[in-house]
Amino acid sequence: MTVSRPVDHPGSPAAHSHRIVQLDGLRAFAVLAVFAQHALHAPLWMGVDLFFVLSGFLITGILLERKARGQSYFSYFYARRLRRILPPYVLLLVVSSLLFGFGWAHYWPWYAFFATNIGDALGQSGHDSLNILWSLAVEEQFYIVWPFVVLLLPRRAMAVVAAALIVLVPVLRAVATPWFDSYWPIYYLTPFRMDLLASGALLAVLVRRDRNALEPFKWPAAVLFFAALAVLAWLHLHYPRFRAMNTPLSNALLYSVSLVLCTSIVVFALQSKGIVRRVLSNPVLVYIGTISYTIYLIHLTILYAVWPLHYSRITSAAIALALTLAYASASWFLFERRLTRGPRRSASTAPARLDARVSQ
Repeated sequence: MTVSRPVDHPGSPAAHSHRIVQLDGLRAFAVLAVFAQHALHAPLWMGVDLFFVLSGFLITGILLERKARGQSYFSYFYARRLRRILPPYVLLLVVSSLLFGFGWAHYWPWYAFFATNIGDALGQSGHDSLNILWSLAVEEQFYIVWPFVVLLLPRRAMAVVAAALIVLVPVLRAVATPWFDSYWPIYYLTPFRMDLLASGALLAVLVRRDRNALEPFKWPAAVLFFAALAVLAWLHLHYPRFRAMNTPLSNALLYSVSLVLCTSIVVFALQSKGIVRRVLSNPVLVYIGTISYTIYLIHLTILYAVWPLHYSRITSAAIALALTLAYASASWFLFERRLTRGPRRSASTAPARLDARVSQ
């Protein structure tokens, strides 16, 4: 769930001074997939994984840009990230408290320190609608460490670290499976999900070195996307409880297939031209992608408020989607846009604004 100001041609001399508009469109598909999963019980849990890959790509690109320019690094990154994340986060807790009470306050440390994924893994959380915060916690925990990796290592070593995480994390999931009674800790906890963020980071390192580095992988990425999609569809149809089996094979394999799916679609989107680029750059999708962070935060709360009205599933989903978009739009125009974009600046200072739009 990131909203960002990424690059048109990563790694070019003007790197990170223009948006990759098609990634906003891709982010819209990700948040709509998450909404459909919750509202319609569609098997589209991979939408969160797509957010992770996009976040790894965008955040790593921003950090590399700050490092290359020798500009303020940690203070700038964490201050901007806090400004982007915290206001909608606090507002969500206020809205949840008004609708469902203060049950989350019994577990306030998880919420105060962006550790709700740990609380969820332990069965210690507030209202179920706040379960959505687990993925934000994964990102924040990853970004405690990753900026140090970017700052201290040369790009080649950084790429090796990212690639090593992609390989080793599935092994860690398999090894750790016997430690847990269900698959939820594997799904929620950062050490078992950081391969997705590392995959996005690896893409950022590659395009930082050569803006055309991903061009040879465009069509292989398309093939891998459809292959991964076919595997996930086959598993859903023939082994619908494969994800819940909590076996070393299921935990190691399933999320790696999702990684292939999500990484491939990001590669294809980055290199897209023609009709694919036009679709992903559609103004409606770009707008939804722009406000996707708050859509992601609030949609489950609104669904839980609508479901007791006992409308049909489709009607409830339509009402919730309309209310979610209205809420996210109001949040964006009333305060988020000002906090994230700040006052207009000259072109020479534009790169300093890039991570102002990065959320989770």
